[in-house]
Amino acid sequence: MADGEPQVVRGIDWKSTFPFTQIFRSFRIAIHPSKLVLALLALLLIYAGGRFMDAIWLDRYRAVPGEVELYREARIDSDLRGQFQRRLDEHRQSIRSAYEAKLAAIGKPQGSLADIKQFILDERARAREAALKAYEAAPKNTPEQKDRAAHERDASIRAAYERAVAEWEQYRAIEGVGLFASFFEAQLGEMYRLVRRAREAQFIGKGGVFDTFINFLTIAPSWAMRYHPVFFTIFFVYLLVIWAIFGGAIARIAAVQVARDEKLSFRQALSFSTAKFLSFLSAPIIPLLIIVVVGLLVTLGGLLFNVPVLDIIAAVLFFMALAAGFIMTLVLLGLVGGFNLMYPTIAVEGSDSFDAISRSFSYLYARPWRLLFYTIVAGIYGTLCYVFVRYFIKLMLSLTHYFVGLLIFRDAPSTEPLLNVMWPNPLTATRLSYDIDFFTLSGTQDVTAFLLAFWNYLTIGMLGAFAISFYFSANTVIYILMRHEVDATEMDDVYLEQTEEDFAEAAPASSTATVSASASETPASPSTSAAPSAPPPTQEDQQQQQPPTA
Repeated sequence: MADGEPQVVRGIDWKSTFPFTQIFRSFRIAIHPSKLVLALLALLLIYAGGRFMDAIWLDRYRAVPGEVELYREARIDSDLRGQFQRRLDEHRQSIRSAYEAKLAAIGKPQGSLADIKQFILDERARAREAALKAYEAAPKNTPEQKDRAAHERDASIRAAYERAVAEWEQYRAIEGVGLFASFFEAQLGEMYRLVRRAREAQFIGKGGVFDTFINFLTIAPSWAMRYHPVFFTIFFVYLLVIWAIFGGAIARIAAVQVARDEKLSFRQALSFSTAKFLSFLSAPIIPLLIIVVVGLLVTLGGLLFNVPVLDIIAAVLFFMALAAGFIMTLVLLGLVGGFNLMYPTIAVEGSDSFDAISRSFSYLYARPWRLLFYTIVAGIYGTLCYVFVRYFIKLMLSLTHYFVGLLIFRDAPSTEPLLNVMWPNPLTATRLSYDIDFFTLSGTQDVTAFLLAFWNYLTIGMLGAFAISFYFSANTVIYILMRHEVDATEMDDVYLEQTEEDFAEAAPASSTATVSASASETPASPSTSAAPSAPPPTQEDQQQQQPPTA
């Protein structure tokens, strides 16, 4: 072809030219029903386990309402740094003082929270009765006067109920809040801030999406392990068990779907994750154990500095402590940077925890900037997808709330529309989650509100399920991209198990082949087989048989 001959570009393989575009498949992969169901089950089990631990934990170790928020302010605001414990003690003392003052005010200094609750209910009943009497006494000669009197009656009753709810929330704070409930509420708050910053397109800077995401990963977990280590050590072990079973199953479905565009069943995925349970469980634990063991050895070596003369020997061998610190740093950075690749490694390769650690560390240190770039792209794309799914669910709930309430004419005891009390309007609420106002509802309304909340929270839980599914799907794509970049392994290379059905199908075929081979190797009997015919003579043989000429 001549150099000057024009060439026509008929197409560009964008996936090969820009491999990171493969990450944009994560949304379609994440909304696969099997993965969403697995993620929702994991979320429900985690929540149920946390609530159970709250119920059985000792009351004196419960958190103070707003404790995590105080810790957050102390971490973020430099003026409040180091003042968390003092502010927490002051907050706890103010709750105790208000509680004791209220008991004294109602004439029961040795009473309990039940006495305060009954007093608040009685006060609310008296205020309601006064509003009804005022309505009866008000002039209602004209429609305008009647409407004004009814409006003032409803406003008074509503104010009485709102005041009662506020007082009850204030004094019931003496009971404290469950540790898991505090942790969970704090993480929900961070996710709400993340959505708000993404909606405002504020991705970088203080308070931006990335800063909020770092707070999500650090603030509540650090509060948990620093101030309530026993509770959250048990909880995080339980979380890791759930994560290993259901997260491993989600990663397995994503691995086969990304590599082969095939979909595993719910049962196949769980079968794989349970078979590899110890590998999924131990992959993130082994690096931590290495750090702890090496750190303990360095700590024991530090004891030598307490003994004269031996301290000189310790100083001479101090390079060994530095080497240990170097190893611990490498392992810690590998764990933090490569953790997201551990589960995909086991799911794609069908290997064990040691291979997961080896590959994740290798890919991190071989291509750190490439891995960071893929992670940032996945983070931005995942945030946008999360916002989209959140508003989809919000619109769904809002439409449901609107049409369900069109023909509901009953009012709650507070004179507000009954449906709005049992289920606040999602369209005007700042959060999808809400607390049931049991203090206002009465009779069967409590049960009705609880059942509505059950279905609503199951729907809202799909948002968390999507986040979990997207996390494993995106990281599986990133693992396959990093493997292709570092090891030059084909994108469609994935470990596939041979199921019991495959063995059952292979057995008859193998038997048939064996029978055929045996029949072909069995010699024929002399009575039935014909004698083999001699091969035709060759030209050389014919020449040898001719007589020589004179």
